[in-house]
Amino acid sequence: MTRVADQSLEGTLRRPLARLPASRRRNHVGTASLIAAVVGAVGCQIALRVGPFAGQEWLRLAAAGFEAATVGGLADWFAVTALFRHPLGIPIPHTALLHERRDKIVESIVSMVQDDWLAPDVILARLERVAPSTLVLDWISDAEHLERIGAPIRDVLRGVARMLTEGEVSEFVDRTLQRQLRDLPIDASAGRWLIELAESESADAAFEMMAASLANIADRPRTAAELGWWLDRSARTLREEGKRLVPMFLRRKIVQRKIVEAACGYASAELRHAASERDHPLRGLIRTALQRFGERLAGGDPTALEQVRQLRQAVLESLEAGPVIGEMLQRLRAQLEEDLDDPKSYLSGLVDRKLRAGILELLEDPERRASFDRWVRTTAHDLLRRHHHQIGLTVRENLEALDTDALVAQIEERVGDDLQFIRLNGAVVGGIIGILIALTHWLLG
Repeated sequence: MTRVADQSLEGTLRRPLARLPASRRRNHVGTASLIAAVVGAVGCQIALRVGPFAGQEWLRLAAAGFEAATVGGLADWFAVTALFRHPLGIPIPHTALLHERRDKIVESIVSMVQDDWLAPDVILARLERVAPSTLVLDWISDAEHLERIGAPIRDVLRGVARMLTEGEVSEFVDRTLQRQLRDLPIDASAGRWLIELAESESADAAFEMMAASLANIADRPRTAAELGWWLDRSARTLREEGKRLVPMFLRRKIVQRKIVEAACGYASAELRHAASERDHPLRGLIRTALQRFGERLAGGDPTALEQVRQLRQAVLESLEAGPVIGEMLQRLRAQLEEDLDDPKSYLSGLVDRKLRAGILELLEDPERRASFDRWVRTTAHDLLRRHHHQIGLTVRENLEALDTDALVAQIEERVGDDLQFIRLNGAVVGGIIGILIALTHWLLG
């Protein structure tokens, strides 16, 4: 956070002057006012000596006003210029103040920002008027912000996924799965368990994840390539069986591409709809099939029980025959990493939704919100007490990184307009005072 603040401040200080908006570029109203005063004074003096208005008292008043305006404009020009450089390049004492007193100015800015504007009491007083929990709730309402919080969690999950391919994990899962399968009772209790599973919320979550994973598989280019190979093989088989019309169409690449695109696109779309829609027919079909099979098991149907025994035996034999678990874990790891790398995938969305739900659940309760706000303020107070000097250090480092000319140029660029109007005011006020003095002399004779 400190590094970001440093970069932001340094970027502001180092911004090229040519990129400043037009409204912040220097105007020349002060110079114009001084030129007007000089021209007016010279013109009045000439008019007093020649022409139809020679010797007129009102012209003397005007001349006095322009002369005083010239003096005031020159005095303010000298004062303003002396802040930034030596007037006319002459090293007059107490001029070019920003150059001569750079170190003192930098220290003054640091002290003002650190000890006055951003003093601990000022920051804490502001924090007391703000509810951090409200800011957090408002911040996570933005999907982009929520995704940013979820990114570190997805990184952790990716790290866990990489452990799945470790030999120890594969061996443990293989051994545990075989033991659990052998001990699994094949009776009515298994049927009741299957019925409860089909009706539970966890079944919905498992179906959603499986449907989303299958949709991702349907979207893979590899799936399309394998489906194209299968169509080619089917066409050859049909041709060997003596059929001509269907193989002729299936062997055409454009026909294969259209079939593959339609099949993969439809499968992906339907699976994603099934994952997101609670009342999707496919979800209901699978739930109903599980319930009916569970009812058959719970009722002691010999055929159903034998099918489960055969399935268990087949799974055990496949586990004992080769590295099925290792390959399965590798595919699982690849699928998890792919889904976690994609912020728009179902699994990434699930992480974000659960994270948001957890934060909302924590902060919706008034007591928890108050406790969270107190924790933030206490933590901020402790951090400010120990690290408040970093504010001044950041300002000092960025100011010292600029050479004197660049620092002076940027200060002048930002206050130049106001200083130009100060010069205008000096000319105007000097002219008014000159007229008043001349008028007083004329009235006193």
